[in-house]
Amino acid sequence: MSISRVAVVGAGLLGLAAAREITQRLPDAEVTVFDKADAVAAHQSGHTSGIVDSGLEQIPGSEAAKLARRGVQKLVPYMAENGVPYRECGQLLIAQNTDEAERLEELFTRAKDNGVPGARLLERHEIAAVEPAARGVLGLFAPHAAVADFAALTEALAVDVRAAGGTIRLSTEVTDFDVMSNEVRLRGRTIAPGARSERNAADDAGGEGDSDAGNTGDADRGGRAGGSNDSDSSSDADIDEQVYDRPRTYRGSEGREPVIGIGDELRNRFGEQEWFKQAESTIGDWADRLSSSWSRGSSTTGTGTHGSDARGSGARGSGRDSDRASGNERGAGSSAEEVLGTFDIVIVCAGLQADRLAVAAGFDEQPRIVPFTCDYYTAQASGTGRPSGPESTSGTAEVRGIIGTVPDPNAPFAETSIIRGLGHSLTIGPNTFVALGRESYARRGFDLGDIGSTARFKGFWKFAAQTAKSAAKGVKTVVSKSAFVDEVRRIVPELDADAVSTGTRGVRAQAMNDDGELVDGLTVTRRGRLTVVRAVPKWGATSALAIAERIADTALDAHGR
Repeated sequence: MSISRVAVVGAGLLGLAAAREITQRLPDAEVTVFDKADAVAAHQSGHTSGIVDSGLEQIPGSEAAKLARRGVQKLVPYMAENGVPYRECGQLLIAQNTDEAERLEELFTRAKDNGVPGARLLERHEIAAVEPAARGVLGLFAPHAAVADFAALTEALAVDVRAAGGTIRLSTEVTDFDVMSNEVRLRGRTIAPGARSERNAADDAGGEGDSDAGNTGDADRGGRAGGSNDSDSSSDADIDEQVYDRPRTYRGSEGREPVIGIGDELRNRFGEQEWFKQAESTIGDWADRLSSSWSRGSSTTGTGTHGSDARGSGARGSGRDSDRASGNERGAGSSAEEVLGTFDIVIVCAGLQADRLAVAAGFDEQPRIVPFTCDYYTAQASGTGRPSGPESTSGTAEVRGIIGTVPDPNAPFAETSIIRGLGHSLTIGPNTFVALGRESYARRGFDLGDIGSTARFKGFWKFAAQTAKSAAKGVKTVVSKSAFVDEVRRIVPELDADAVSTGTRGVRAQAMNDDGELVDGLTVTRRGRLTVVRAVPKWGATSALAIAERIADTALDAHGR
């Protein structure tokens, strides 16, 4: 049977890369890309550090290593041909003690086995020749590592899709699938222009507060790590305006009950842990905000359920209709659900909403997505030739490329880098912690449904227990910018804390199993003519063009393509 109609759900980097791959393999097919956002690269693809993976961490011979190598082979020439900003700058990982030095030597062995060109170990006295501001006992240098503008890459892929005759339908939410023997019917709804901007005004502008509490400013909408900030002030009285009921697309059969008891749940599980005691005031603050916001919402609606359905706490819907978002969950600005079209092939690359869309399509819940917030900070690099004056922060630190800490398998979110970006600024981060919303970028914003999804997932609690020791070390950096900067100064002592300002915020979609194990490999499942991407490798942006090949292989394999 010929394939003439193909749909891709998700207009991020991976979704558009997959759509472009399909247009190349099936030039006569009509390809349509759907996304609920009003722009491409609205989430993960537009909120990254810009690092192009150099292949230092992958296990030799693994799927991730093969994808990373193939990805770079395709990425670099594509960027050059399409004018996407890209700079080869080198990456230096710095060890501060014996344990880190041992892990660095293991990474060097991997780098050699992975064929990373020019990778070499640097002794203490050799480090300054590569990065004058860096300090450590041992370094691992990959001279061909690079930084790139992944949002611009996504936009270039969108141009290719349109040029090949494809259509990109933004502000269109896909909510459900009817999978038949020879086609897939998409259901969804259209979001009225401007509706998202009204709901997310606080996210786009950001909040402003005590910098040591991590509440200063947020990045401008769609900004990338290290980008400029456009923020206005926000007081505690405005917090309730940032607790909004998003269109509950991709929610599957999850309930909408309030998560007022999250603080008590945390205390019951970790109350005797020293790291938890240090974070007690912060968690109490979160719980108070959630409780007060819920009370205001219930008093307004008069129902006490704030638009939740009748399934009740922990209940699961058994039918297809129960898996769809209810009318009360749509939020302002959304139209009634309708049939968006019928297609021969459908590919879902939904990132932060991957598990919810998979459940809506009838797949298993595993792996689940647990969102992690990634905060970035910015500073002016020295020697940039920028004007001096009262507002100048030049002279902060001389950074030539990427300086990073040594990855720790027992602390998977503790890695931090200082990156000389494509412009004149430094990007510092990420400072990573559990997110209060899958698409909440405001410093004071949160989403009750998303918090509940994480709190009810037993895999998250197992992961938290397994990483409690590393969490104890990192809890201060979560609530304090100065504590985070102090940690970064271990590898770059010249970094001026006073010159560091709040940058953009991203949310990372981390796939996780019930046992708390992180799923970092490419996971793609298919049922008939529907293919869903459930998880991607850690450096998915670098590997995007290679991953798109694998996705197309899976989607077309059953049809002899």
